[in-house]
Amino acid sequence: MIENETNYYNSEELRKFRERGVIIPDLSSVRIGREVHPENIYPGSSLHPFVRINGSGTKIHSGANIGVFGLATLDNSWIGENAVVGSLGPVTLKDTVVGPESILGSGVAEQAVLLGKETKVNDFTTGYGFRIRKGSLYEEDASSAQHTDTKMTVLFPWATLGSNINFCDVLLSGGTAPEPGFFSEVGSGTIHFNFSIRGDKATASLFGDVIRGVFLDQERLFIGGNNSLLGPIQADFGAMTAADVRINGTLTSGLHFGHSLPKGKVDYDPRIFLGALGIVTKQVNVLAELTALFHWYQQVRIACVAQTPEQQFLYESGLKIVELNYQERISQLKRFINAVDNSQSLNVNSKKISKNEIVEQKQMLECWPEILIKLSDPAAFEQTVPNALTNSIKEQQIKGKYSYTKLIRNLSQEGKQAGKKWLTAISANVRNVFAAEIRKEK
Repeated sequence: MIENETNYYNSEELRKFRERGVIIPDLSSVRIGREVHPENIYPGSSLHPFVRINGSGTKIHSGANIGVFGLATLDNSWIGENAVVGSLGPVTLKDTVVGPESILGSGVAEQAVLLGKETKVNDFTTGYGFRIRKGSLYEEDASSAQHTDTKMTVLFPWATLGSNINFCDVLLSGGTAPEPGFFSEVGSGTIHFNFSIRGDKATASLFGDVIRGVFLDQERLFIGGNNSLLGPIQADFGAMTAADVRINGTLTSGLHFGHSLPKGKVDYDPRIFLGALGIVTKQVNVLAELTALFHWYQQVRIACVAQTPEQQFLYESGLKIVELNYQERISQLKRFINAVDNSQSLNVNSKKISKNEIVEQKQMLECWPEILIKLSDPAAFEQTVPNALTNSIKEQQIKGKYSYTKLIRNLSQEGKQAGKKWLTAISANVRNVFAAEIRKEK
């Protein structure tokens, strides 16, 4: 298809961008759609050859360097100050927010948010061959190396993914600093298996948690290379795994060597659900943590920490990703519950499922519609953030600590404890919705 040149600013019009201070070395090879407002491309930003920019929502801030080593395509994407897009090769961004100082190597991102870099401990945000899909949130200084794939993934500050990793439907927190040995990390070659043999995705995993993790004072988690992570997993702070192991279930603090599968074959009917209540309970735990994170963004990051319109926009964008993750988990729970419901006629004649489990599943199915209504919106669990926390934030700001991670790390113990108590109460209310309805049916 022949491109309609009238949809883009011509060379003379692009020259006006240059006159405003936008650095465009080669006017003939850059394409900017007419729907892009000229004032949204700030003076001091650089557009290298073969850059294509579309979308009325696109904004490129001063110092941003676009298309350094290859074709870069931006569609409705927001690029913060001094961010580098394409440090290693071609990059495509769609509906993506890239925070200040980020350094993107080569790859694609869509419906994702990266909050930016606050330190120079490492020199990249993403390496070569990144694929950051819908619902990915990289908080401050989170990074991924070569050939990584994330979707519906939340990485807390400093969390680092190695190379050749698929890490979808996961929240990873933990760590106390950006230096090696202090942040949570996932070794190269590791895969989080986020769907079951039945094809359901009620498999989201928690590595660390939100309630303590947001305060950046918890032991890091270390996931060894070439791990097979079988969701849903719930890992505590301080959990570590050896390389080349198979991991599932619950991980306590300490080093885990995983387990191997026995040899042979067993009869298996994927239509029969064993342990359905436990699976749903784990996914409600994920909802509870995401709800806590939702209110952290809304009442702490946006309402208290943000000092500039740009910072507020970043945090509001992060909040949208958190809510997107929440709704994704609700959607996958609906699918799982429907599958359990469809299996009921098979359970009666199956020798693999106990009578107790049949009763348990029926009770869960009966109360699910009411549970779903109550869990539909994370905003419904709002509780006012404690003064001890907000006052501690203000004290840090008065001292000139505007960097998010420095501010949070320097909060008073009183502020942190009040904040943890506040988030614990929010998440407990989410869990209690499910637990109370289940008890009611019994």
